[in-house]
Amino acid sequence: MFLLRLAFDHRLASRRAPRYEIVIVLILLIGIILIPFLVAPWLVVDNAADTADAIVVLGGESPLPNRTIHALHLYEQQRAPVVVFAGGTVTGRLPETSSAYASLRQALARGLPPDVALVADGAQSTYDEAVLVRDLAVTRGWRSLVIVTDPYHTRRAIRTFRAIIPEVHVTASVAPFLDSCVDTWRCRMRVWRYAASELVKMSFYRLYYGVPLL
Repeated sequence: MFLLRLAFDHRLASRRAPRYEIVIVLILLIGIILIPFLVAPWLVVDNAADTADAIVVLGGESPLPNRTIHALHLYEQQRAPVVVFAGGTVTGRLPETSSAYASLRQALARGLPPDVALVADGAQSTYDEAVLVRDLAVTRGWRSLVIVTDPYHTRRAIRTFRAIIPEVHVTASVAPFLDSCVDTWRCRMRVWRYAASELVKMSFYRLYYGVPLL
């Protein structure tokens, strides 16, 4: 009788196990879907000071130069006397093909005076950009910076720059996307894609570089 009872309990447990596994998988899937949407507003930091020593345009912008155009607007508002263009290039290509030089050409074509533009070329990540800009800040005695980048990149960027250049006051100014989202579904997918990507990158920066999340 005891053996029959034990066998019955074992069969019952084996039937229930997959159900629990399905519930766990469903919970994980719901979390993966919802968490980026919930965290997305937190990723956006738009706290630029009225004036700063330099505007820093981070590299890697889309074919539409939203970061460059926004930085030009800030310069025209006399928010800073210098604009720094950061960003690297694909290994093996000439420096002139880098994201920094591409943004510089866009800015000059739109009227930015050449004598107020600087290039921090050679970076392959936001961390590299912060290191290169740190060298400029030390050389030129900058005490404040305004970072210009895409909305969901601002928190990681500002935390990285503050970790690398703690003696400089770093703020961020959001460069709005230039392409309008007509399709609601596509807009939501873009938010999810950017937010999910940033959460992964922020986790990596915390573990590998020690950059704080908050």
